[in-house]
Amino acid sequence: MGTRVYLERLPADPENIGGNIEYNLEQLKRHRVYIIPTAHGLVYGIMLIVMLLGAINYNNSMAYTLCFLLGSLGIVCMLHTYRNLSGLILSSSRPNAVFTGQHVMFPIQIDNRFGQEKFSIQIETSKSLKILFQKKKESLIISLGISSETQSTHHYSMLSGRRGTLNCERLKISSDFPLGIFVAWSYFESDYHCLVYPAPKGQKQLPPHTLCKEDTDYGTQAGTDDFAGFRKYRPGDHVNAIAWKAFAKEQGLLVKQFSGKGAETLILSWESVAHINNIESRLSQLCYWVLLAEQTSLYYGLEIPNTSIEPGHGSQHKEHCLEALARYGN
Repeated sequence: MGTRVYLERLPADPENIGGNIEYNLEQLKRHRVYIIPTAHGLVYGIMLIVMLLGAINYNNSMAYTLCFLLGSLGIVCMLHTYRNLSGLILSSSRPNAVFTGQHVMFPIQIDNRFGQEKFSIQIETSKSLKILFQKKKESLIISLGISSETQSTHHYSMLSGRRGTLNCERLKISSDFPLGIFVAWSYFESDYHCLVYPAPKGQKQLPPHTLCKEDTDYGTQAGTDDFAGFRKYRPGDHVNAIAWKAFAKEQGLLVKQFSGKGAETLILSWESVAHINNIESRLSQLCYWVLLAEQTSLYYGLEIPNTSIEPGHGSQHKEHCLEALARYGN
């Protein structure tokens, strides 16, 4: 009863789940659902034993009838408690990356398209396997009823304490429907983790720029001098460089070009934060500069120990740099 449970793996079905991101599915099968009496259930069982002893002692047929009726009710209740949980399909998807100190929202999908209506389902963090006579110390995420042939998505919030990767805690899904004398439960553990970036803070001013030697051609980079025309949009181009007026005229997605020496290239290196003693503070400073450089449409690169990222810009380039900072030292 205290062993770790691995729920049966099912193939993902993106069309039915309703998304284009990865999912891991787990279904609560018969051998994955545990059930034991609650504290009220133990009192109920003791009461039945006392009633049976009284019926035997006095040879009272009405007492026998009442005892067997209540015993049958308990057995039927145990079956309904188990069936109320069995057959649910739990799935998760990859959460969005956050900065240190922010809350991570782990999405949890509950699929009941192939089962009957469920009642009083509770999802909580699993801190202990003890259930009998124990006050629940788990953090309750949600308590709900689930209609048949439906899907729903809920989010479990966790505070990101430090940078790196944050795994979702193992969750317990349980139910004591219908009478509360039995409790059935199982576990769900997501395969996905959340990437936690360093907190962006530090000096507000960017370090000195350097001009890339390859960027001396005129009209080929997103320079800051005279307007030189348009070119077709390429993945990674900054959104601020897009010619939205041309797009509104149905001329396609174009990017503005300027003549001059080209875009200044900023290299965010480990040496530029060498004056900061704390490593986490260095990473926070570099993180802030990456966001600021992206916001000001600069071409920027990142050079930290064991990692070198060529200059570029755009959302993918920014995420690449932030991921390198988040995984530093891991």
